[in-house]
Amino acid sequence: MQFSGSGSKDSLSSLYVLKHKDLDVAMVQIDNMTGSIEYILDIYIPEELPLGCDANGGGVKEWWKARAIPESRKGIRQVLNSLNEKTSQSLMLSAYGLSLTDHYWLQPVDREYYWKDLNFYENDFSDELGKLLTDSGELDLDFPVSKFSPSSSVNGEMRKKWVILDGARYLLKVSQEHYGQQAVNEAIAGKLHELTGWKNYIPYRIDKAVIEGKNYPCSLSPLFTSQELEFVPAYQIIRNHKVPNNVSVYEALIRQAGFYGMREEEVRNYLEYTILTDFLLTNTDRHFNNFGFLYDEKQHRLVSMAPIFDTGNALFYNEEAIPSKENLLNIEVNSFSKKETEMLRYVKNSRILDLPSLESLPKEAEMLLKKYTDMPGTRAEKIGKTIGEKMEYLHLFQQGSKIWRRKKYW
Repeated sequence: MQFSGSGSKDSLSSLYVLKHKDLDVAMVQIDNMTGSIEYILDIYIPEELPLGCDANGGGVKEWWKARAIPESRKGIRQVLNSLNEKTSQSLMLSAYGLSLTDHYWLQPVDREYYWKDLNFYENDFSDELGKLLTDSGELDLDFPVSKFSPSSSVNGEMRKKWVILDGARYLLKVSQEHYGQQAVNEAIAGKLHELTGWKNYIPYRIDKAVIEGKNYPCSLSPLFTSQELEFVPAYQIIRNHKVPNNVSVYEALIRQAGFYGMREEEVRNYLEYTILTDFLLTNTDRHFNNFGFLYDEKQHRLVSMAPIFDTGNALFYNEEAIPSKENLLNIEVNSFSKKETEMLRYVKNSRILDLPSLESLPKEAEMLLKKYTDMPGTRAEKIGKTIGEKMEYLHLFQQGSKIWRRKKYW
């Protein structure tokens, strides 16, 4: 079913109702040109606002902007220009802000739509926008492009889109640079979790995408939200929280998660396991939107950690030279700390990661890189070797060594 928006873009603004499925949550005023929320005019059901927003609507504008495609994504400006859209937020508004992350959307005040007729969990959607976002040469722009797609509300820097395969929803991410290594890194991370027996992770599969006539590796990951469960990134619950000076952001996040219903032990186990496995794979980008929680809208609480996902920015994918030995202890990351080794200070139970189960991982990583990328074999071998060396460092850490002090271990 094709839907059209409300309000002419010739007018300055329009009124929309922020909906949570079919519940009227708030009245907002939208700038028709930019698609941004100008004002929160009224709050009808404060408890149904997105988690982390206050009862007066504080944080809603930022929440709306954060669900749009970032303006820094390569090629997005050309896509917006070709579709006569001023910003990623205005593009997202063309699909009423509907996503496959949660159950929120915006309904024009002069229209009457229902969740069952629009939502992308149940209803099919066109691949036209997705193709344009991943390969602008794929479509004839002389004809109208359907913008009614969840691909308009997927953040992150890589080119990506939602696709339907055999009735199931998958997120497809294209790796056009760095030998296509980011897609393969996702499969390596999946192999790691499989070997350790960790159940709560997203199993990525590697495929090929044809972009501008060339084959590139891409990753396909299955949908992990549903009609019952929504994804809440860690950033959303910590963003507006005032962290006391004597408390780390790490501990503050755990407390906030407990406030919203999570068991402390479950959160700690998840975070500690993630820190240790990210260390092994040198994942430098575990920022606060790259992990989070699952929210049950009926219970109005967080009910579990979201599965581990998005480990593509790992294994020196964008580095020309592959470091080794003590140089592996000076890695900068985008997470709770600025240094990778400093992250280990948060880990209280280092034995949560079973290192012996990962004996085959360095060689398996090397084989996956050689199979799915066109990088030189020597580079794949060096990358695999870093995993083995990181495992040795973690073994020392499990024995009590404070490896962030950067002693010479070799």
